Amino acid sequence: MKLIERTIILSCAAIFLFIVFKAVYNGVQSNRALIKPQSTNYYQIIDKDFNKTVDVPFTSINSYRGNADYIYMSVDQKSPSLDNKIVQYNRKTQKCTTIFNSKFKLPSVQGVELNDNWLLWVDTDENGGYLNPYFMNLKTQEIQPLTKENEENVINDFPILIGDYATWIKKDRKSENAEVMLKNLKTDETISIIKSNSFTFRNMSLSAKDGKILFTDEKNHFGYIYLYDVKSKEIKEFKSSYEFIGSAMLLNDQQWVYLTFDEPSEPSTGDGKLIFYDASTNHTQEVVSNIDSVSELITDFNNQVFLYFNDNGYYIKFKIKDHLLVEDGLLELHYFFRFSAENGVYIYDQELPNEKYNLVIQSKLFN
Repeated sequence: MKLIERTIILSCAAIFLFIVFKAVYNGVQSNRALIKPQSTNYYQIIDKDFNKTVDVPFTSINSYRGNADYIYMSVDQKSPSLDNKIVQYNRKTQKCTTIFNSKFKLPSVQGVELNDNWLLWVDTDENGGYLNPYFMNLKTQEIQPLTKENEENVINDFPILIGDYATWIKKDRKSENAEVMLKNLKTDETISIIKSNSFTFRNMSLSAKDGKILFTDEKNHFGYIYLYDVKSKEIKEFKSSYEFIGSAMLLNDQQWVYLTFDEPSEPSTGDGKLIFYDASTNHTQEVVSNIDSVSELITDFNNQVFLYFNDNGYYIKFKIKDHLLVEDGLLELHYFFRFSAENGVYIYDQELPNEKYNLVIQSKLFN
């Protein structure tokens, strides 16, 4: 089974097309996230909650997160390469404010993450030679590097937020050893949670929710899921029945989903699966089988799961019912390109036939 990323993710000094989940986000509908747009068309921001449509001077918006008041996004504004800025869009005033300008000559700013108190992003060049993550205190507007900048022998992969902490996978370029890191953004204390046995495209992503961090690993011909409690510093290990697993995502602190994959050295069998696990009942459920490729797998703030697979042209929605994950209809967003579902806000990117680009914001999904 192939994981197609539709959001540009740079990792291991190479460009990966990632979903999100992300967005180990995927050459499904367009490659413009990886190619400098030739069109001079600019984006429109369509805020359905505020009933506002605004033209903005950006030819690309590749990464974004929002809340009730603001949208934070990486944008291309007269960039010689890919996205070169982090911009704040005020939903009430429809005004844009530049927060950060890339430090690279040929930039590719991306990896925006947001919660109530903190903003995260990654500054890198178009080749992914260095990944420099930064964080901003939303109250003070102070910006600091999350790790040492331009480290020669270390890759600090894309971080995510969990409360007042950031977590990411750190890999040594020479030894190729990897470990999951956790940094207290208030105190700067940084610790290693666990050393990874393997670091592949399958388990390069982290998920965090309700004070827990979820990640996967592979050892002794089995896949393993790890759940780390930030407060107690306790880590729990769950053995999967499948060897090649990854892209695990939390729905809450007791339930999560993940994908299974083919043997990497063998041709694809089209038999990948979406698995749901409930730790409170120790029950594993095979939700979807016969998966050949995944374009996107995300969870939202309502405990829903969205799966875009086999280039079907739509998302299948799932919800939790009686400790099972059950299908709950389809989500069809026409000319859809990317999808964010965080902090009570859905944001998606549309590329219309006339090459007009829209960034749509809404608090409810209508189909």
